[in-house]
Amino acid sequence: MWFGLAGALVWGAATLFYVVFARGVIEHAFWFYVVNAALVAMALGLFFHITLRFLRTPRRLRRLAALIFAAPGLVGAMLLGLNFSRLLPQLPPESLGRYTALVLVGYAIMMVEALEPRTRRASAKG
Repeated sequence: MWFGLAGALVWGAATLFYVVFARGVIEHAFWFYVVNAALVAMALGLFFHITLRFLRTPRRLRRLAALIFAAPGLVGAMLLGLNFSRLLPQLPPESLGRYTALVLVGYAIMMVEALEPRTRRASAKG
């Protein structure tokens, strides 16, 4: 439950940031959009790991936690996308594709990071 709440809060903050700054800043130049997409992906990963540590989630539950963390954002982005022109009339229609790409890239990178297998440390036996 906490992962879903944390995921919803992070998605809401990222979406609010996009709505406020999309027209003037984010969509102004392609390079800035790419940098912003990387920052969103890093922020998702950071807040996911903060939530993992705060809740002391065992490694074996990390995949499930990542799915629960991502679910509200993916559903919210889908609902926003279906009603984009009605909810955000100040943004041009092409912003829908850019926003969707931003969300999908961010969550894809977060999921890859969460699914990464645990690395084994070399033991110093001598």
